[in-house]
Amino acid sequence: MKKLLKKLNLIILSLALSSVLTACGKADIPLTADDGSLSVFFVNEDNDRVFSETTGIKKEEADIEKLLSKLEEGPKDERLKKILNKETGLESYSVDGSNTINLNFDENYKNLGKAEEVLFRMSLVNTFTQLDDINYISISVNSLPLTVDDGSEVGLMSEHSFIENAGKEISAYSKTTLHLYFADSSGKKLIRTDKTLVYSSNIAMERLVMDNLIEGPDSGSLFPTVSPDTKVNSIDIRDGICYCDLDSAIIDQASNVSEEVVFYSLVNSLCEVRGVSKVQISIDGETDRVFRENIELDRPYTRSQELVEERK
Repeated sequence: MKKLLKKLNLIILSLALSSVLTACGKADIPLTADDGSLSVFFVNEDNDRVFSETTGIKKEEADIEKLLSKLEEGPKDERLKKILNKETGLESYSVDGSNTINLNFDENYKNLGKAEEVLFRMSLVNTFTQLDDINYISISVNSLPLTVDDGSEVGLMSEHSFIENAGKEISAYSKTTLHLYFADSSGKKLIRTDKTLVYSSNIAMERLVMDNLIEGPDSGSLFPTVSPDTKVNSIDIRDGICYCDLDSAIIDQASNVSEEVVFYSLVNSLCEVRGVSKVQISIDGETDRVFRENIELDRPYTRSQELVEERK
């Protein structure tokens, strides 16, 4: 399912971006060729969009070295820029056991402009997460974790860290920190974790929270509370209440995570969104049913602090 979602996300991104290239008077540059080859991603000369070019490398033959080589070769389209060169200075890379590729750049990386740097990262993430064994990208400069203006670390980036907003400039993107609740190892307590990411300002914050809950925690010490197959049918905020309708996959979570922890991971996380004081959960549009075994869905719920384990 994860691989299918990755492919669908990339196809949607391709369709959105190819329409922009067509408007410029050139043929579309598809994300994936008919023969199933992968793509590499480049920033345009105006530093406001990311575009893809196919590589001719089939997925079953692709690896990090081959994609790096294509990035270093640069784009065929003269309106796009080479992103790996002496001005960015890739020193080395490594892959760890958490399906993460760590890219270490030299001091020249800091010369990238703010908009260009965000899109630079987006290009790398979109390129390497096409590989089945790469889920995350991390960047360091002189072997130190990449930070942003306020000194906070950028951290791990996945395909969900950048949500494409076709036809919009980089100013349409914002940075935020989500406060999400996942299960501890016992499955009986909630742990609050903070996740910083760049997102399209056209995406509702409550939807962003749900998408990242479904994606699951980045830390190996935390456990997911929601099945990755869960779909958000609809979500909106009215009069301080977040109405969240999910499909029945929400019930199919791991048995070692208690019903209360699953339910309040949703409620607590959504109550962290500004303007939300209560959460009304429904399943396939129905509220006259029970969530798993005991929790009635006939009313909105407020957050539960009793289930939250405070970390020292």
